[in-house]
Amino acid sequence: MVELNTSGIKIRSKEGIKVELTKKDKILISIALCLFFARGIYFSFIIHQDITEDMIPYYNLVEFITYMYVVALFALLVSVLAKLDLTKKDKILISIILCLFFVHILHGMLDQLGVIGYTVFTDYALPVSFFVLFVWSWIIMILNSIGIIYEQYSWGVPSYTFFSIIAWISLFVLIIYTKGMKLVPRMVYLYLIPALVTSLAYLYSLPLH
Repeated sequence: MVELNTSGIKIRSKEGIKVELTKKDKILISIALCLFFARGIYFSFIIHQDITEDMIPYYNLVEFITYMYVVALFALLVSVLAKLDLTKKDKILISIILCLFFVHILHGMLDQLGVIGYTVFTDYALPVSFFVLFVWSWIIMILNSIGIIYEQYSWGVPSYTFFSIIAWISLFVLIIYTKGMKLVPRMVYLYLIPALVTSLAYLYSLPLH
């Protein structure tokens, strides 16, 4: 349920959790939307241009600036989560999720500057990026487990196997650590954190390429 008042917008869930979008939050939303549409226009424009080597740094700068829409969305996410009345366990687990997310966002910033050549949030469209993070990561975890049993790397990339092992360890730790939590948040943590841990291997080599 959404409530309007003079100070901002309040979003109330069925469980009674209220999140008030402040003026800063609405500014972040506006920035994210403007940069997102600017990025779409930029890529539509660049298709028809002949790019010389001298122009590449300028194009990288434009891509870096427009990529900031992801940073604005991340800042909005942090702002909204900071307003929630959370337990100590929730705060710790959410902090882990945000840190793992930020690693990929920072990786994307380096890509836009031309420092590296591939990232999850720039090589794929945004919906596909989340598919890679939260669906494909679990596929890699499972297939690498099968690969370990048969004494071979499932993907031919040792980093995938290493982070898959760490992800499985994190899953069993989370099962113990989240004991006593409500079912829905517990399932969310058990799903998100191992997937994000596995996705750290993408900093070395992206899947689906």
